[in-house]
Amino acid sequence: MSKFVLASLFLIMTLPSCSNLLSDTSTTLIKSASNTNKNKKAVLLHNDGNATVDFSLQVSILDNGYTLTGKELGNAFIVDGNHGATSLDSNSINFKWLSDDTLQIEYDKKLRVFLQEKSKGGVTINYMAR
Repeated sequence: MSKFVLASLFLIMTLPSCSNLLSDTSTTLIKSASNTNKNKKAVLLHNDGNATVDFSLQVSILDNGYTLTGKELGNAFIVDGNHGATSLDSNSINFKWLSDDTLQIEYDKKLRVFLQEKSKGGVTINYMAR
């Protein structure tokens, strides 16, 4: 057999098994809080990661009627455990609505921050590392 045929067979056999390594990750809702008008909500999600992406915690600002699908990614705040410097759990990030259009996010200062939006969907976001 030629080298081309062998290489083609190798690719055909190995690529399907690699697809799981790079597949979409899934998210789990940890907690949620709505503003007093009940038109916006903040959600804390745990993202399972995959072979190339570590576990992460993600905060999204959503319309209150939005139903989570389990495939969402954070649109406001994304962090991970900073190579084991701290744990990722429900106490790593807390949030509270200061008003209908202002959210305060408190987070463990050891977390590694990837995304930290100042506003999202008409909501101003204040951050406080602790």
